[in-house]
Amino acid sequence: MLQIAQIECSLDQSIQDLPKLIARKCKISPADILSVQIVKESIDARKELTRKYTCNITVKNEKALLKKNLKFVSETEQVVPFEFNTKKQLPQRPIVIGFGPAGMFAALLLAEKGQKPIVFERGKCVDERIKDVEHFWKTGELNQQSNVQFGEGGAGTFSDGKLTTRVKDKRIQYVMDKLIEHGADPSIAWHTHAHIGTDKLRHIVKNIRHRIIELGGETHFESQVKQLIIQDGKIQGICLNEVFYPSEHVFLAIGHSACDTFYDLYDQQIAMESKEFAVGVRIEHPQTLINQCQYGKDFNHPSLPAAEYRLAHQCRNGRGVYTFCMCPGGFVVPSSSHEGKLVINGMSEAARNQVNANSAMLVQIRKSDFGEGLFDGLHYIERLERKAFEMGGSNYRAPMQNSIDFLQDKLSSEFRSVQPSYALKGTFCQLSELFEPYVTECLKEGLEAFDKKLPGFKDGLMTAVESRSSSPLRILRDKDYQSISVKGLYPIGEGAGYAGGITSSALDGLRAVEACLNE
Repeated sequence: MLQIAQIECSLDQSIQDLPKLIARKCKISPADILSVQIVKESIDARKELTRKYTCNITVKNEKALLKKNLKFVSETEQVVPFEFNTKKQLPQRPIVIGFGPAGMFAALLLAEKGQKPIVFERGKCVDERIKDVEHFWKTGELNQQSNVQFGEGGAGTFSDGKLTTRVKDKRIQYVMDKLIEHGADPSIAWHTHAHIGTDKLRHIVKNIRHRIIELGGETHFESQVKQLIIQDGKIQGICLNEVFYPSEHVFLAIGHSACDTFYDLYDQQIAMESKEFAVGVRIEHPQTLINQCQYGKDFNHPSLPAAEYRLAHQCRNGRGVYTFCMCPGGFVVPSSSHEGKLVINGMSEAARNQVNANSAMLVQIRKSDFGEGLFDGLHYIERLERKAFEMGGSNYRAPMQNSIDFLQDKLSSEFRSVQPSYALKGTFCQLSELFEPYVTECLKEGLEAFDKKLPGFKDGLMTAVESRSSSPLRILRDKDYQSISVKGLYPIGEGAGYAGGITSSALDGLRAVEACLNE
């Protein structure tokens, strides 16, 4: 098999034209090409806007093509599905607590290896969860156990479904293969900025659950685990509603919003440490503005996807300000999980075809900002969320301000270029009154810096508060993925402080299972 790099495709051409383009580039007949498999797609906007592909191909005479010594042609091996080298059969069924990306992929791998996992999730199954979330978005009536943060699929189910990660790991192939196998578009395997979309994710997580059950696993929803059973420094199982479930291997994938569970773990002397995090706002712009900035004169071409961006700036005070979880053609969504605390997030459907683009705009928060106590960072976030709730007013209205007005310390009186997508409406506020001065300073400096990269960026709409980008705590574990306090307890994913996003959380769950079964 051969790999062909730098195949240029104009905006008016499609992937169906790739065999012809490859043949022309390699100076061979299209009839000589037996198969084409896309490895990577990217958009090159440096000069004339084009798509660029890397493809694996088979041809009738590989040796003849290699003899041409073309720089863009190289030999490659057939991609084979990633296989986990696991040997152990556990003496008792493993338990997985939490059914977000980390818990879901841990449970799936355990099930595929014949371990018949038992899954406990505090929220509801995805179909019931959708009803609760949509009811909250319409009425402001919050279900504290079934919401954007808690329930089947975790917080990622109500997001853009972004799959990009900076982690380099061969297990990524397994994650992509399983997502495709359970309903994702095959193009996620080769898109540079792959995403699934919240509307597709809802079906995929349900399909994965059905597969786990087919393989002998169990899933229990509306089942919040509060008590671990520990003896002589080893996990013995869990207790739920006075029922004991024995297990020597428990995977703890609680998610970053399970504040009450952190206190339960502390009471059971599970070692944890505070960690730094980030807070800020969601900023919205017209999607057409982002398209124009990124694509230039061809921004309106029907074959182009909604454009994205990722921006970062080092501020004069030494802190970083950056964009995170950018949602092209999406919504800003109410994402609270506890009464009286206002939290927002971003979400896109697969088509990314809504009017606004949005992204978190976050400022780094240091340990010196919140104190040395274990829960001081968590308390910092809680105070911010309560204050945002009070500023917004009743019914989870969100504090909002035009970013131009924010820069000028002026209270907004009407919307400018952006109409808010936030479902529960907003209240114009001085966002500088919500944040500490160092956060306000960084947000202002970031707006000016980002506007130089994307002209028009500082004329957006800011909505607060974005506070759940990562966990403020880390559950300490050894290199074998087991808690340093309890043998057989595997803290994994975002809630444990070891991942950030769907793919990295799934990878963390997979690595822990692999370590467990190879112990």
